[in-house]
Amino acid sequence: MLFGASLSQCAIKKNQQVGIKSIRLYLINVQKERNFSHGTWHNRQHLFLALQSGNHIGWSEILVAKNKPDFDLAAWSQQLLPLQGLTTPQAINYVRHQYFSNNWTKGDSEAIQIGLYDLLGKEQNKPTIELWGLKGRTPIAGIFTILEKDIDKAINQAKIAKIQNLTSHVKVKLFGKTEVDVPLIKAIRNYLGPNTFILGDPNRGYKHLKDLDQLAIVLKELHTAGMNAVEDPADLSKADWIALKKKVGKLALAPDKIMRPAHKGIQQFSPDMGSYFNLHPNQMGSLKELNTLASTIRKNDCGLMIGDSSLVGPACTFWQQIAIGHGASWVEALEKPQENDVFQQCVTAISTANNEQGQVVLKKLRSGFGLAMNEVKLKALADKYLEIL
Repeated sequence: MLFGASLSQCAIKKNQQVGIKSIRLYLINVQKERNFSHGTWHNRQHLFLALQSGNHIGWSEILVAKNKPDFDLAAWSQQLLPLQGLTTPQAINYVRHQYFSNNWTKGDSEAIQIGLYDLLGKEQNKPTIELWGLKGRTPIAGIFTILEKDIDKAINQAKIAKIQNLTSHVKVKLFGKTEVDVPLIKAIRNYLGPNTFILGDPNRGYKHLKDLDQLAIVLKELHTAGMNAVEDPADLSKADWIALKKKVGKLALAPDKIMRPAHKGIQQFSPDMGSYFNLHPNQMGSLKELNTLASTIRKNDCGLMIGDSSLVGPACTFWQQIAIGHGASWVEALEKPQENDVFQQCVTAISTANNEQGQVVLKKLRSGFGLAMNEVKLKALADKYLEIL
């Protein structure tokens, strides 16, 4: 796999080669409310990023804030200034160095690396997943996420899943209270029928339970209500996951938080912890280690799930290609035009698509991650715009 030259080879300095000449940031305010066990997002702020070297543009996206429509774009952008003039391999290694030196957050590091690897593939006129040696090309399931506590609102979301042909796999956010979660699962199961795989995600909402035996009783009740698998029911250690798996019968477990960031997840992973392992966008930190972790999970015959960070734009196709390339069980990072359609209005080329069976497919491999955008239109639709020259 190609991950760029070493830090010493690149020397992290500007040189006479073609380098990054422009970084353009587009702030998109998404107004759709999202409900979790830990609180409510009334709105959220996404950045669409364009990194240009020569005539090539690499695209990425990051969720930078929640409930902060006045997000300070200029302040956030200051960390990107050292990328100007660096070649793409140099920039990749600079970002990795900043991340592992604890100067950059895992979300910022991951998002910029996505754009840089898109740029690298375009510069070399090859799909990035081919540069990485990823062999998977088979369509995989997309999983639709429902984030509603109210049952009627949840069913309305399930109706959207049906319209989008995304009912083979559905994820339901849970709230850490059986009096809320059990009726919610039952209602969604009754509406979708017996063939939908339902993944419940309490976001560690059952951490108030005193021991694993009590947690197992609750999870079995949710399983009886119609839940096939559960992601992060509580704050669990590696030993807790292994012990819990023995207590919940046929219910599948899907560790998430313990796999973050990727370089720590590699050390934590054991196939005895669960049936599926979630790699969560905005939390992996570094793409080399992300691919290593994904490969390790698959080599141990465990299911791989690619999660989401409420993404709505350019990063979705990246995570979909990661999922396909590694043969994941499903991918949650799907475009969400029902929440914000700026991306759909501006995209001019994309490598992935959803088919009528609710699967994500590679419709055509293009260089990099295959994304092109109409920036004139994007600039007009964005809530804020900033260019770093």
